[in-house]
Amino acid sequence: MDNFEVKKVENCFKNSQTYEYKINVNLDKEFIDNKLSVLGEVTVKPYRRPIFMITCQDNTRIKGIINSKTMKVSFEDGKVEDSKVEFEKFLNDLLK
Repeated sequence: MDNFEVKKVENCFKNSQTYEYKINVNLDKEFIDNKLSVLGEVTVKPYRRPIFMITCQDNTRIKGIINSKTMKVSFEDGKVEDSKVEFEKFLNDLLK
């Protein structure tokens, strides 16, 4: 059983497929820096509702609002299935 909910959503990246992941913990700065940052470099934009972005080595892009429970993950065309399986395994292991 997965430790998250996932659904396909519209995306803003050309040549990619985007999925929304809802998890049972807050995506706070500590969680992002200590857990998700292993996937790639973290960028934080200090908007009214600060967002974080991570670009992984396989060009998977993760984006979310800090202190929320959802993130959008865009997988590059041609690598969608493999990258999605790898990301979901990582997420399940992280959330155990």
